[in-house]
Amino acid sequence: MSSALDDPPISSTRHFLIFDHCVRIKSGNMPQVGTKITKMPSLVFLCLFVAVPVIEARPQAPVKTVLDGVFSEAQAKRGEAAYAANCGVCHGADLEGISAPELIGTHFLERWREDMLDTIYNYIKDNMPQGRAPDAPRIPDTDYLNILTHILNVNGFRAGASDLTADLLEKVMLVGKNGPQPVPDGSLVVTVGCLSQARDGVWILFSATEPVRARRSTTSTPAELNASSQKRPGSLIFRLADLEAVPDFVPDSHKGHKVQAKGYLTRQPGAERISLSSITVLDSMCGQ
Repeated sequence: MSSALDDPPISSTRHFLIFDHCVRIKSGNMPQVGTKITKMPSLVFLCLFVAVPVIEARPQAPVKTVLDGVFSEAQAKRGEAAYAANCGVCHGADLEGISAPELIGTHFLERWREDMLDTIYNYIKDNMPQGRAPDAPRIPDTDYLNILTHILNVNGFRAGASDLTADLLEKVMLVGKNGPQPVPDGSLVVTVGCLSQARDGVWILFSATEPVRARRSTTSTPAELNASSQKRPGSLIFRLADLEAVPDFVPDSHKGHKVQAKGYLTRQPGAERISLSSITVLDSMCGQ
């Protein structure tokens, strides 16, 4: 994934987030979980606190998306023929879905958007068509690639001058007609932030980065952890659900540490949360 996705540009506005165990706020309110931090109360009395600089990050579009005309009309036409021969019986001639899910419209896009094309391509290539006999002739990789362009074409994404090639799949993001957006509710995501515990005992991730799609729910590879460790602080807060289910992790030992969190995202105003599948300590200090 390109650095444009991993490290969004940082605005010059800095804020400070204060977590305390005996705070009396004279005016204003502390930020709610899942909201961006934009200002602090005008007067805060405290007896124990941790102040962490938070830099507000703004997401930047990847180098290319499916809105940029990443396949040719001729390639989509070849894909139409390959789709009819291998996919239409289950998914329908118009991608409407018969005995298999539809491949067109909002439901389809919500499942796959904000991820690179290699994810959906590899899924199709590794799993489709279902029920294929072990001794059936192997479908060429180029046919799978052309089928993907046919699916994009039917979903209304415009064609360009050149064919989509295999080496571009991991560099092009599937997005909706409005361009890149936050990942949808229910997505498997990864984010980086600082581990803390709220006064009600709930474990939270603060100064968290905008969640992005994760490829696997288990512990990350060394390369992925290195990329996460380079991320700058974000401006979001998430409740952490199922922390006790993560094996061999003692949260009390890692308060204030910078961590990478993976799990399933629940978008709920004021109480956004991540149901954890893994959590990994990146640094003993936050704000780095």
